Amino acid sequence: MGKFYKRIGVVIVLLIGLIILLAFPAATGSGMETKTAYTRDGIHYISKERVDENIRYEYAKPGDYRVVQVPLDTIVVGASTIPINASIQEAKSETAIDENSTPKANQTASASASKDKYPYASLSIGLLVIGGLVFLVASIFSGRDRQ
Repeated sequence: MGKFYKRIGVVIVLLIGLIILLAFPAATGSGMETKTAYTRDGIHYISKERVDENIRYEYAKPGDYRVVQVPLDTIVVGASTIPINASIQEAKSETAIDENSTPKANQTASASASKDKYPYASLSIGLLVIGGLVFLVASIFSGRDRQ
């Protein structure tokens, strides 16, 4: 009869560990963060400013785009940087300035991309630690049965 109660204790400990394991992601807020974008086809995403520009220049109608929530790492095309009343030469000079500043932008983008390369690493490590603790407790209880 004593072994029966010890096995029930092991089962209870394992269930508590399972509950902790399942509740851990919800408690840490590991839900995917999103941002708002606009799309026609569900593949390409643009910002609100770009939607307004497309409607202003009659590339699109007001009902063409739908609002969607996309993950933070999704590329969303922003508003254009060309001034409305610019001549061709002014646009060329701005393009040259943008080309000179793109290496810095690319370095910043690659640094943030490398940080977000493994977004679930901390979650996985936490789950491994909890699993190890559950295994340790279960092995301690199973060791008592043998003595």
